[in-house]
Amino acid sequence: MPDASGERDQAAIVEAFESGAAIGSAHPLTRIDTHMSYVFLGPKRAYKLKRVRRHPFADMSSLEARRCACESELAVNRALAPTLYEAVLPVIRGPDGAIEVEGPGEPIDWVVVMRRFADGALLSERAATGLLTPGAVVQAVDAVADFHRALKPHFDAGYSVDYRRIADGLRRTEAEGAAALGLAPASEALFSAIEREIGRLSPLIEARRRDGWVRRGHGDLHLGNICVHEGRVTPFDALEFDPALATADVVYDIAFLLMDLRARGLDGLANVAMNHYWDVSAQPEEALALLPLFTALRAAVRMAVSVEAADLVQAERYRTLGLALLDQKAPQLVAVGGLSGTGKSTVAKALAPDLPGACGGRLLRTDVIRKQLAGLRPTDRLAAAAHEPAGRAAVSRVLAQRAWRALEAGCSVVADATFREAAARAAIEAAVRAGPFTGLWLRTGPEVRIARIARRHEDASDVTLEGALAQTEPGDLGPRWRVLDAGVPVGAAVQAALEAVTESLQARGPQVSIT
Repeated sequence: MPDASGERDQAAIVEAFESGAAIGSAHPLTRIDTHMSYVFLGPKRAYKLKRVRRHPFADMSSLEARRCACESELAVNRALAPTLYEAVLPVIRGPDGAIEVEGPGEPIDWVVVMRRFADGALLSERAATGLLTPGAVVQAVDAVADFHRALKPHFDAGYSVDYRRIADGLRRTEAEGAAALGLAPASEALFSAIEREIGRLSPLIEARRRDGWVRRGHGDLHLGNICVHEGRVTPFDALEFDPALATADVVYDIAFLLMDLRARGLDGLANVAMNHYWDVSAQPEEALALLPLFTALRAAVRMAVSVEAADLVQAERYRTLGLALLDQKAPQLVAVGGLSGTGKSTVAKALAPDLPGACGGRLLRTDVIRKQLAGLRPTDRLAAAAHEPAGRAAVSRVLAQRAWRALEAGCSVVADATFREAAARAAIEAAVRAGPFTGLWLRTGPEVRIARIARRHEDASDVTLEGALAQTEPGDLGPRWRVLDAGVPVGAAVQAALEAVTESLQARGPQVSIT
């Protein structure tokens, strides 16, 4: 809540920055108001002033609290964005009454000084203009995964009760915001569903804590807190005012980014982000069970903040999204097979976002698994011996095991492999116990396959043209596989695959579609 007397006292500081006088500039600075701060943009620097406010989750009404918050912000963000964050400086009222940064006199406030990044550099801005690319999302996930990897585990946090406390704090934030507007809270259904999920998942939450997955993360990882600076996708503005709120399972940390992409209707990019994070962070497939809860809890964060800001339309959007994230349909398993160069990976990537799951289906590709088992990045090269029959069989078994675990966690799976061997097809078919399975076999001529393999760049597949042409079609695929013509344009092949999956599901029950 605003602190009326404190905000009046801070008004003169805001005016001094906005006019440029506080930094000795003859030109005014651009002012941006956020929930917690005023940000003033100069030609080369940005100045962040904590607002005098009392929140249920943070009290910024005292000068000392704002100084500590500034110091904490500098410390936590230098690990993520060392080239962005420069210093914490005092705001002084000089002998002549002028307000300026630094100088003689007692501090009347504090600011975080940052280098300014270019207009349009925020990923939220790029998302709003349709310019956010899968490549930028992958780079953002890489940065977050590297950050998480370097953090030490916290075994004294991340209990089930800690997530209940977060939910309780959000209830209070919404209630206070609604009361200020003369309204009653409207999110009881959402919070009740969150409470039930916390209880249901409590054993997994506790196991994750014991296994060291709880760390002091970013805490506020939405697209508005990720920018492109000096050619690198850079997360910044990590939550600083309460380390306890930022100390949680790393999946809860990345869940903010996933939820934000879903909230903006960028489901395909949310699927890219989820799959890439799981691939590069060594997350077990069982952790997928946490995504509906953690993304819904992140939606509740934005809902409560929106109510406090009197933005009821936005609050309702997040409330609706949170309930939808918790209302998950039964998971499905789709296997996409075919000889190298038939377009399996393209079709698999297109199918994954539309399958049931908080962020669509888990995309499991043998080319990526093979590299993971060897301790390599997906685009690193492997020796030919890794592709011998024994090696392929071992990778196929791991694929089936991971698919089973993801399905048990409630997440759909798209399995991407050649599936040339009958044993590989049998293993993936057995990964689903009683749920839906759809096998798609892509088939086209050698000319198309050669052209597609020749166009590959920075791909996980190691197959050579010679190796691809030596592959042979299996004699009998079995009744659970549908053959699709992969020689048509890519868009037509993807559409045919979507229709085949829908038809397969409708054969098991009415009114089922993934389109």
